[in-house]
Amino acid sequence: MADITVIGLGRMGAALARAMGQAGHDLTVWNRSPDKMTPFIDDGVAAAPNVVAAISASPVILICVDSNSVADGFMRTDEVKPHLAGRTIVQLSTSTPREASDSDAWISAAGAAYLDGAIHCGPHVIGTDSADILLSGDQAAYDRTAGLLKGLGGNVRYLGANVRAASVLDLAAVCESFGRFMAVSHAARMCESEGIGLDELAVMYPEDSFSRSYANVIHASEFDKYTASLRIWESAVQRIRTQGQDAGINTDFPDYVARLFEKAIDAGYGEQHVMALVKILRDQQ
Repeated sequence: MADITVIGLGRMGAALARAMGQAGHDLTVWNRSPDKMTPFIDDGVAAAPNVVAAISASPVILICVDSNSVADGFMRTDEVKPHLAGRTIVQLSTSTPREASDSDAWISAAGAAYLDGAIHCGPHVIGTDSADILLSGDQAAYDRTAGLLKGLGGNVRYLGANVRAASVLDLAAVCESFGRFMAVSHAARMCESEGIGLDELAVMYPEDSFSRSYANVIHASEFDKYTASLRIWESAVQRIRTQGQDAGINTDFPDYVARLFEKAIDAGYGEQHVMALVKILRDQQ
């Protein structure tokens, strides 16, 4: 039996799997698109032929796909559920707090332990000292897997038994980014309206800050160079919006931001840098 199975081999999932392998752990992988398993097979890693075999291969199952709902699509089935008992599921897909609770409930009912998590770094730093991962949920499950999960690198922080904690702190931290996007976009329009160069705006922000880099993107019109597209960020603000609706708190801020992002996507800017938002503000004379 392997030490851990990694399900989901997109950019982040593949980075997680490589880190676990480099840490010396016996690894099994599975991905819905088999071609993504090929590089691991070439390196001698065991690849499961299907999700049941993937779960049966290890006591710890680490999942990193688009969302908890996507994971439920292949996990929450009559075929899979009988194989979950006694295992620990570590969910590093994107979730809202309500989705984290829902996953915890059905996975626990199937006899498995559940940890919900959030990744606060890019794939390139997984396995290094700069990696930052949040986990919350079953205390005993964390105690059993903490040593194993150190292979992911950096700081794997356990937030306690409240399974919703990792998800809500992830979304709360992302709120700062949206504030920055909106602030720099509006600041750029202020300068443009007064004939002030955006290079002058950029140097007003601290060197090496995100705000300076965003102002420079607008100044250079380098909207085709990005790590995460405007569309990816739009999905994040929708999760913030959903959390607010689920919790019954004021959602004026994410509602406003989401409307601008939706307009940007409708205008064809979804696969551009997030600062393409300024184009929508330019259109709103």
